[in-house]
Amino acid sequence: MRIGIDARLYGLEHAGLGRYVMKLVEETLKSDKKNEYVLFLNSTHAAEFKNKKRVKVITTNIPIYSFAEQIILPFVFAKEKLDLLHIPHFNAPLIYPGKFILTIHDLIKHDSKGPETTTHHQGQYLFKRLGYLTLMNIIARRAAKIIVPSKYVMEDVAKRLRIPLNKIVVTYEAASGTIKEVSLTGDEKINLLNKYHLAQPFIVYTGSVYPHKNVDILVNAIEKHNKEKEVDLQLALICSRSVFWDRLNKKIEQRNLGNWIKLLGFVDDEDVSRLYSLALALVHPSKMEGFGLTGLEAMSVGLPVISSNSSCLPEIYGDAALYFNANDVNDLVSCLETVIKDQDLREGMSTRGYLQARKYSWKKMARETLSVYKQLLSQ
Repeated sequence: MRIGIDARLYGLEHAGLGRYVMKLVEETLKSDKKNEYVLFLNSTHAAEFKNKKRVKVITTNIPIYSFAEQIILPFVFAKEKLDLLHIPHFNAPLIYPGKFILTIHDLIKHDSKGPETTTHHQGQYLFKRLGYLTLMNIIARRAAKIIVPSKYVMEDVAKRLRIPLNKIVVTYEAASGTIKEVSLTGDEKINLLNKYHLAQPFIVYTGSVYPHKNVDILVNAIEKHNKEKEVDLQLALICSRSVFWDRLNKKIEQRNLGNWIKLLGFVDDEDVSRLYSLALALVHPSKMEGFGLTGLEAMSVGLPVISSNSSCLPEIYGDAALYFNANDVNDLVSCLETVIKDQDLREGMSTRGYLQARKYSWKKMARETLSVYKQLLSQ
C-alpha cells in the first residue's frame, strides 16, 4: 500500500509540532517494513530521505496555513495516488478527495482568543480565526480517523467538534531524549551560573510565552514569594524570542524584577540539560495543553516538576508532579515554598518523575499510529 505523510512541519525549527512529525516519520519507517511511503517535505529536509528504501520524497515548499495550501496542495497529494494520507496537524486541504488521517494536538485556539493572543491587526485576526474554526469543523468530520496526544484532547475534540469517540485514537507522545542527565564539577557549576547570571536556588520555565502558557502567574509568584519569604528565588525563563517575549520583557523592566527574573532566551539542549541539573524544579503553569512535553522532559532527567492542574497535565504527569490552581498565585507560592523546604519531597518527586517519563516512548507512538494505518487500509 502507498501511504503519504505531509511532513512539511518536519524539523525542530517547528518546535513541538516539528518534533512530533520527526518522530512520527522516523519511527514509522523503522517499524513498517511492508508499505511504501511518500513524504511531502520542505526542501530543507528533503535530502535526508532520498536514499531510503520504500520512500519517495516530494519536495513541497508550500507554506503552512497559506492559501496555496488549500488550492495547490490537494493536487500535489492526489497526483501520488495514495491509499492513505496522514496530515499531522489540523491544516488539511478541504478539497483533497482521498482517504486521510488527521492529528489534532489540541483545541487551544478555540479558547485562546482576543487581541492579546495575536500579533495581527484586528481585522486580519478575526478573518484567520473564522477560517480556523470553519476548517477545523469541516476537516475533522471528513477525516477517516483523528489521532490525539491525550485522553483530555480526545474528549475535547469529541465534545466541541461533535466527533464520535470511536473515530478518535490516543497515541501518547514522549520526552525527546535530547535533554540529558548530567553531573557538573564545582567550576562547571560556577561558570554556568555566571554565564546566565543566575544564583541558586532557581526554578526553570521552558517553552513559549503565549498568553495561555500563563507565565505571568509564575512571575507574580516569584515576586510575591521573595517579598514575603526568607529565601530569594530566581526564575530562569528559557524561550525563543517572539513578540510575546518582548511584551513580557517590558513588564519585567517596568516592575524592576530583573534581579529575580532572568530571561535567557534560546538555550541549546546541552545547556538546558546543565541548567536542569542545578535547578530546584521546573514549573509548568499553563492553562491549556495537549500533552505537556516540557514537564516530561524535566522528569526524564530527575528534575522535580510543579504543574498547574489544568487540561491534560494531571493525566500526563500522574502522581509525579506537585499541582496548583492555575488561577491562584498563592497556591503556586505555597508549592514553591514546600519544594524549597522539603528535600525528601524533592527526592520523591524526582524518583516518581523518572518512572513517569519512562511510561511514554516515540516507538510506541509510531506502533500505535501504524495500527491505525493498517486498520484503515484493510477496510
